[in-house]
Amino acid sequence: MDATRVDRTDVRELPKNIEAEQVVLGAAILEPGSTMPILVDKLTPEHFYERRHRVIFRIIRELFDRSEPPDIVLLANRLEETGDMERAGGRMYLNELLNRTTTTASLEYYADIVKRKATLRLLIEAGGRISELGFDEVNETDEILDHAESLIFDISSRDTGSSYFLISDFLYEHIDTLEKLHRDPGRHTVTGFSTGFPYLDEMTAGMQRSDLVIVAGRPGTGKTSFLLALARHMAIRDNATIGMFSLEMKKEHLLERLLCGEGKISLHQLRGGYVPGEKWRDLAHAASKLQKAQIIVDDSPGVSVLEIRARARRMAAQHGLDVVMVDYLQLVEGGIRADRREQEVAYISRSLKRLARELNICVIAASQLNRSPEGRTERRPRLADLRESGAIEQDADIVMFIYREDYRRQQDEGGTGAPGDTSAPSELIIAKQRNGPVGNVDLMFHKAYASFYPVVGE
Repeated sequence: MDATRVDRTDVRELPKNIEAEQVVLGAAILEPGSTMPILVDKLTPEHFYERRHRVIFRIIRELFDRSEPPDIVLLANRLEETGDMERAGGRMYLNELLNRTTTTASLEYYADIVKRKATLRLLIEAGGRISELGFDEVNETDEILDHAESLIFDISSRDTGSSYFLISDFLYEHIDTLEKLHRDPGRHTVTGFSTGFPYLDEMTAGMQRSDLVIVAGRPGTGKTSFLLALARHMAIRDNATIGMFSLEMKKEHLLERLLCGEGKISLHQLRGGYVPGEKWRDLAHAASKLQKAQIIVDDSPGVSVLEIRARARRMAAQHGLDVVMVDYLQLVEGGIRADRREQEVAYISRSLKRLARELNICVIAASQLNRSPEGRTERRPRLADLRESGAIEQDADIVMFIYREDYRRQQDEGGTGAPGDTSAPSELIIAKQRNGPVGNVDLMFHKAYASFYPVVGE
């Protein structure tokens, strides 16, 4: 025997279940009124393996969409009119499908089989495309890995519904949602994730899914502290799952700030090892709250935006994910060839916005400001002060600036300040909001706890 001869018995067939496809189509023809609402929600013509089955289901859906019951007579007539009868197997095959089905009781079971086999075929196809990517020696490895992971994620998140909708299709459903909000005074201002700052919630209605939120400020103004204040409130009181990418601070330091902010304990004393005895109870209470919270920390330095997207997908698959925080944007690597840093930052901001839409989560990213405010009489930051790229302003749904008068005075006096027990009045300037008003929110920054809190009485 020739050793080089290909053994054809090793060639495997694609996953399919023809009998399940026949039962599904027969049930749709037998009792269209009760079966089609189920099938339209579960299947598309592309889920069927056999071409004739794809043709038949496409015509069945068309008839159903026109409020015409796709029984055997109307189905056959429509196939004749469109010239698809021969491709559908002929009238005898339609009768065969009908005769194969005596009951629709197990329809959902068979529809799931059809869908599962289609998913396996998509995986095989994606595997082939991924193997081809392995021979790509031109593009960057991170970019190739992101493309490969996207192929798999697209299969797992594939939806049988349309990607576009008529307003009339969801108008009254959304009106019902708005009426529920109207009847529930407790939810009047917050439809997204509560921030813990009542006036900020009132202005933004909370942090919304699919939004990119930028929190910007000069170094030392408290960007990380503000993000952690949001993370604490969302995770502990809103039960949200938070993914935090910290490119500047180690996970242990983030934990210390979370504990101090929640327990109102001096960060300086905690790190020095001399927390007063009565404060240990507060520390233990804060730890028990954080133990139950879903906060996932990635403190890898120099991470690229492609890696952030890939790791966020894994967090979403393993834990579910509501909010991603990035601290901070200018430390993220673009992973692309760019002539200027501005182009790279623009790519990063677009990628973060895509991530928010792709996973239907809120992405909150800290960003640096340039030095322009320090050279002006009016030190409050403006949108033009965003460092390195105007694309950040364009891509963001909300842009907020942290402004602290005590920090400004400190810079003017050339000092660095010392750990204190005082609270410093601060402003959160909402400079851009795609779906709401702009304006200022008053906050208090407690230096000892390294955290922001609402103004008392707000």
